[in-house]
Amino acid sequence: MSGFEMTRFFRTIKPFFYLLPSLVILGLFAYYPAFSVFRLSLFKWEFISPKMEFVGFDQFVRLFGDDRFWNSLWVTAKYTVGVTAVSLFLGLILAVLLNQKKHIPGRSVWRSIYFLPSVTPTVAIAMVWMLIFNPGFGIVNIALRKLGLEGLNWLADMRWALFCVMLLGIWRRMGFNFLNYLAALQNVSESLYESAEIDGANGFEKFLYITLPMVKPTTIMLLILGVIDSFMVIDQILILTGGGPGGSTEVIGQFMYTTAFRLAKLGYGSAISVVMFLIIMIFTVFQWRFVGFGTAEE
Repeated sequence: MSGFEMTRFFRTIKPFFYLLPSLVILGLFAYYPAFSVFRLSLFKWEFISPKMEFVGFDQFVRLFGDDRFWNSLWVTAKYTVGVTAVSLFLGLILAVLLNQKKHIPGRSVWRSIYFLPSVTPTVAIAMVWMLIFNPGFGIVNIALRKLGLEGLNWLADMRWALFCVMLLGIWRRMGFNFLNYLAALQNVSESLYESAEIDGANGFEKFLYITLPMVKPTTIMLLILGVIDSFMVIDQILILTGGGPGGSTEVIGQFMYTTAFRLAKLGYGSAISVVMFLIIMIFTVFQWRFVGFGTAEE
């Protein structure tokens, strides 16, 4: 190899040396653990026992025959649809309202307030939520009694427990969606709205035919992130309801956590994790394939 070819070769591989530290970190703390979960799902391992028994896909067969798995999947679907849809809608409406050209007193303060739940620790929020829905001195039941209505034990009622948990999820997610929509709206050219006004379009028509198409890529991104976040929600469920009453709030993430770490069935818990990954991957690929990230102009 000539000197010129050697120089060109080293110039070609030089960028990979800069990437090497990041690749090592990703390999050790992301890719290797993910690969280990797939491998572990093929073994029956009780964690406290050093023996790992290879069972192949038997745990997946067992999982699909487990009523608790299907219940957790159904609860997760309800939570995902409710939290993702409502938080997207409210986030967009708030972003539109605070993106108006007219002067709004304390605009920056309102923006910070709406985003605050997204950066507040979930444990702290969940503890406050428990106080709000406390059957004895919670503010919700106090307000109901003032109106002459009987209060409920909200978090212990099968009819309302999931609804209360979903309210917390919506409140946390709304601020993140709001901030992303606000950034997207500020990149929309004002000339589009001015042209629509000249053509006689009202406010709703401008929202429907200009705002919504222009923020479509942001909506798709937030939709995918919302679904992923819903499948990974664990902490707030554990604090508020523990999955009860009667499994009415047990999402698949909590089912996986309880199985793997509380029941010490790491092999079975890994199988649940693999199914979660496949569901999220299928949903994401579906979004890319049939909805896409194309811009409004396309």
